[in-house]
Amino acid sequence: MFPVEISIHDEGILNARMNAMREWLDHRRFEPSVFRYMFIVPGLVIHIEFKVEAETIAFAKEFDGRVIQVAAEMHAAD
Repeated sequence: MFPVEISIHDEGILNARMNAMREWLDHRRFEPSVFRYMFIVPGLVIHIEFKVEAETIAFAKEFDGRVIQVAAEMHAAD
């Protein structure tokens, strides 16, 4: 799995940002394996995992995300 995190600090744009992500994913037919979120002060952190590294990188670039490095031991368990 290839994870990415997106931080949204302005709650006023949360709905628009989430809709933009969904449309972007649908348009490209990318299907995340994991989609979680966690409320923080202020805002939200979204954690998304893809099976394809190129999809992770494209998503992170489009939405100012951070690709998270996964330890080799964790990949072996997949």
